Amino acid sequence: MLTAERIERERARFPVTKRYAYLNHASRGPLSPPAAESVERVAEEMLYCHPSQITGMVEDLDQTRAAVAELIGSGKRSIGLVANTSSGLALAAGSLPVGAGDNIVLRRGEFPANILPWLNLRRRGVEVRWLENRPGGVTVDDLAAVCDGATRIVSLSWVDFADGARIDTAALGGFCREREVRFVVDAIQGVGALEVDLSGIDVLVCGGGKWTLAPQGGGFIYLAPELVEELEPDRLGWLSVVPNADLKLDRLTDYEQPLAPDGRRFEAGSNSLLTQIALGASCNYLADMGAKHIEKRIVELCDYLIEGLTAAGQTITSPRIEGRRSGIVTFSAPEPQTLLQRLLERDIIVSLREGDIRVGVHFYNNRADLDRLIEAL
Repeated sequence: MLTAERIERERARFPVTKRYAYLNHASRGPLSPPAAESVERVAEEMLYCHPSQITGMVEDLDQTRAAVAELIGSGKRSIGLVANTSSGLALAAGSLPVGAGDNIVLRRGEFPANILPWLNLRRRGVEVRWLENRPGGVTVDDLAAVCDGATRIVSLSWVDFADGARIDTAALGGFCREREVRFVVDAIQGVGALEVDLSGIDVLVCGGGKWTLAPQGGGFIYLAPELVEELEPDRLGWLSVVPNADLKLDRLTDYEQPLAPDGRRFEAGSNSLLTQIALGASCNYLADMGAKHIEKRIVELCDYLIEGLTAAGQTITSPRIEGRRSGIVTFSAPEPQTLLQRLLERDIIVSLREGDIRVGVHFYNNRADLDRLIEAL
């Protein structure tokens, strides 16, 4: 649960709050206390390279998969660990069955991590079809206008990186399922801040450097249960197969081993222990508070911020559609780069995207943080 008392208790554990009104989680989140503690623990173990660290590594990474699964509401076997969102999306683009004569659907204005891997498929003769970048995000009607019998994949961001618009993944995923189209979701701007609904999603990818309050350099890919053993990864490494995935190192030169029967088949080589174990610690931390409680808290803070910004004469550019909100609020400014610098001088940390000031609010922020921003304006 996320009571007012717990929020204050947890806020006190974030050193960033002692100086800054830190409102930049859409760019990078500070480490959660458990993530920071896990980094210290693993670094200490690395100093001595004790043999038990090998078996401990297997257990720790397995716990990370379990923690991710709990946070997003999936089974552990659907989770594979990847280095970041970009590598996970590139893995999805290379592994999903699509070829000459097929088409995939993307949206203009997306962050390039969810565009460039798919554009790369044009080398295979795959056609790319575009949805226009409209305020409020993509709708089922938008998809229906561009999809046809040759559409194989739709890949969209759950939350837009620029204005914070959240798409209805359940509705869009349902449309795709009815037409046997694979639905891929870039979820880095949502996981950790919002409750995940996996219905209709075939592949979901997220890096750890933002709302999950984990270090950059760690992340995960989720595969719908029916895809876990059906999908063959486009790259294999020594950890993709049984028994190497369990680090049973007695058959290393037997190269005909079957692929791991779960998301580990997408983990070709050794993952970063520091970042991936920290990701697991942070996901456990957030899951314990409850994703729906965190989302409720964040939306309430964003409502307060929008009210204050509007009263201060600012023009809100984020869509304000009920149920489609996120932790991102954007507003316009005549000289945004100058404003950004002046806010930084006052220890108020926000960012600039697509010409607007972008504010990213997390659960441990409070009204005093938001008041600092509003009063500075």
